[in-house]
Amino acid sequence: MDMMDHYTLERWRELERMQQEDARAREEEADLNAETAYLRVRLADSYMRNGKVSRAIAEYKRAIKLDRRNGLFHTRLADAYVAAEDIPTAMNTYRKAIEIDPALADPHSSLGDLYLRYGMLWHALEQYREAVRLEADRAFYHYQLGNTMEQMGQYDDALYHLTRAAELSPNLAFYRFRLATLYQHHGDVDRAYLHMDAVCRLAPFDDYYLVRTASLAIATGHTDAAIILLQRALALRPQNDAYQYLLAKACLVAGDRDQHNLLRRRVGRLGQYDEEFVTRRLAEWCVPVPGEVE
Repeated sequence: MDMMDHYTLERWRELERMQQEDARAREEEADLNAETAYLRVRLADSYMRNGKVSRAIAEYKRAIKLDRRNGLFHTRLADAYVAAEDIPTAMNTYRKAIEIDPALADPHSSLGDLYLRYGMLWHALEQYREAVRLEADRAFYHYQLGNTMEQMGQYDDALYHLTRAAELSPNLAFYRFRLATLYQHHGDVDRAYLHMDAVCRLAPFDDYYLVRTASLAIATGHTDAAIILLQRALALRPQNDAYQYLLAKACLVAGDRDQHNLLRRRVGRLGQYDEEFVTRRLAEWCVPVPGEVE
């Protein structure tokens, strides 16, 4: 090998070493940027939890400058815009997150919520469908889809997705409650009562669930069970006049007029909210309530 060949070989080796060092430097810089971006997102999340939305937005933007292809960062930024009530910017940012990472379900779900807020049901439905397609085992997405389908009159599809939500989160009372109300709204009070009874076992100290279950108990002929449920609700909220009024009415349905009269004397004139609440519950009983003549 002559001197020129040796020199050329050394130059190539030196160039190769420089390229390797440059690649390592770029990797280290990318790692540093990613780590810094993650820390900025953590800081922004902390700002969000403390209600400092404008600061959170600024930090999310800084994180995105460091990692522009992270769909999750764009989703968090969009969430902050929602908190700031900048809905057009939030919608565009969710769309950007979807464009960057089509496999993310969360921006579809949140974009669907914004469409739903403005009554754009078909657009919301499309986004919720996509969220379910991407994460079929997420109960919340099935709930969103089923809830919207019910609003659109798609009862069978709504029933499927709300049932799926209850199956995926069997220990969460809310999804089973929502399934029960779907049956109730469509006149299947027997199935509604079965599911609502399960709700009370999952959340035995939720007075609202107890009262709603009591309505279905009366509608299905289980008046004694309804009285027990209303007593439990009243024990949890002893100052609630609406609950006491409903308990008095349930005693009247059961034929115990003396107990009814005793309870009614304890209840003054109901306020507007309580009166509306009682009216809705009595309508769910689906039975004639005897008059209050002593």
